Amino acid sequence: MNARSVRPLPILRLIDPVWPPLLLAACCLVLAFAVSPFLWLDGLAILGCGVLVLDTAARYRQYRVLRMALRQANGVTGRARRLFRRARGTWCTRRAALAAAHAEGFGREARALVCRWGYRPWHIFPDGTFTRRSPFLRIAFWRSVFGLEPRGPGHPG
Repeated sequence: MNARSVRPLPILRLIDPVWPPLLLAACCLVLAFAVSPFLWLDGLAILGCGVLVLDTAARYRQYRVLRMALRQANGVTGRARRLFRRARGTWCTRRAALAAAHAEGFGREARALVCRWGYRPWHIFPDGTFTRRSPFLRIAFWRSVFGLEPRGPGHPG
């Protein structure tokens, strides 16, 4: 059976590329409204939720771009592979890339590529999180989170 012939529910197709930041945003809301006894922690949790909502929008844009590139390349090759490689550093971007590959019927090939690079499903933190070169200390990471990456020619957004 062709992978493209399996049709998940419409809501699952929308959530599949962006469920990691949505899950983290939900955790922030639970922290803010159900668990936290401190007002300052509530504020930080709500701020974190806002950042994660922006990250969700950026991941969905990335999903659309990767899906178009995979369709044009007819596989994880060329430009699609370069975009896929750029998406490997964080859990959220990796999930969006894998969802795009799966939606275009290249899910097994993409999953094998990600595993070959050494990533497993439990690799949640971005590469280098606990080092001096932490992505949280870099402007490029935050530009990516907020969806402010420079757009080149042929970008759909």
